[in-house]
Amino acid sequence: MQLFDTHCHYNLEPLLANWQKLWGDSQQAGINRSLIVGTTLASSQLAVEQASSDERLYASLGIHPGHVDQAADLEQAVSELKKMAANKQVIAFGEVGLDYYHLSNNLDQQAIKIEQKHLFLAMINLAKEANLPLILHVRDRGEAAYFETLELLEKHWSFEQAIIFHCVSGPLEYVRRALAMKNSYFGFDGNLTFKNAHYQREIFELVQQADSRKILLETDAPYLAPEPYRGQVCEPAMITSTANFAGQKLGLDLNLTYQNSLRAFGLL
Repeated sequence: MQLFDTHCHYNLEPLLANWQKLWGDSQQAGINRSLIVGTTLASSQLAVEQASSDERLYASLGIHPGHVDQAADLEQAVSELKKMAANKQVIAFGEVGLDYYHLSNNLDQQAIKIEQKHLFLAMINLAKEANLPLILHVRDRGEAAYFETLELLEKHWSFEQAIIFHCVSGPLEYVRRALAMKNSYFGFDGNLTFKNAHYQREIFELVQQADSRKILLETDAPYLAPEPYRGQVCEPAMITSTANFAGQKLGLDLNLTYQNSLRAFGLL
């Protein structure tokens, strides 16, 4: 079984302190490729440095919507990301998008939403300019962030590269509209294995029935450790538990999923 962890964070603590050993553990578990995803300028630079140490590691660059304050000087942030993108191990932009999940008690939530949209559009344009796939982070307690993300993509994303809906969540109608988009892919993580994750498995089954070639597997390590490790720090090698669950319980073709991952990031 070959596995490609299409979204992990060796560049964040607590993985960062011991990341080379954890990468070695991942290889022992059958993971032969991993994508290290940036969430800030600093973690994006770390992703590039880590990926440059091994040709089986790749980097993605971006500013997470939760770090929108880091893009106060958006022109400077874009300039720094452009420089990083020159590295050959950079194969995507992200994780970027809209995250309204923690804004409900914020008095400036409307202003923050506008700032997130400006940042998101800048990241879309960077991905277009670099001709690289885009990895999305979308989260909300309600539905607004999901459908506003689709509206922005439908208006501003107009070329052939993949759009990856990382750790996909949200209303089923949102997922259906995303499935209809050309070159859309959907990342599933350790929460798929949780005993009470009935809705997450409903999303999985929707994507699987529509087009199993759009499914990717991720860890999002150090987050979302799968069963039986739920509640612990997620290590990238734990993707095997998610893969085994998806293969044995949900009928996922793991060989096809590996090919999906290569195709999504232009590695075939």
